[in-house]
Amino acid sequence: MKDSWSIAMLISGALFAAGIIPVAWERAPAWRTADPATFRAEFAYTLRRMDQLQPALLLACLATTIGFAVTAHGTARTLAALAAACLAAILAGSIAGLVPIQRQLTSPGSDLSATDIERLRTRWLGGHLIRTLVTLAGFVLLVTATVA
Repeated sequence: MKDSWSIAMLISGALFAAGIIPVAWERAPAWRTADPATFRAEFAYTLRRMDQLQPALLLACLATTIGFAVTAHGTARTLAALAAACLAAILAGSIAGLVPIQRQLTSPGSDLSATDIERLRTRWLGGHLIRTLVTLAGFVLLVTATVA
């Protein structure tokens, strides 16, 4: 059973990380330099595509990591539990911190000033950087758990 959990955990973890990292690597630099109107339009477009899949991949990865941790022993269990904690932190941080910012930036009826957009953009990009780093740490932990 542990092998099934490890395969599912690795696949869902890789897919989740593969969705998070390109935003930090490719989109964030372009968004930093875009004017407010262009940023909001491009941000909304990307979110419409990413928000369909990323939460499901995060939950799948969290569930399979917990499943692996429950069936593993020793160091593998500890590493998987730490990876699950990273994933839970990503979920909580996204819901509490990033989603409200996303809603403000993408709401068609919101009349945000350029200063407000810049403030929200800076907060979201900083939060996404943290999410990316925690994603990478969690992924390293879950990969390491499979070989421990």
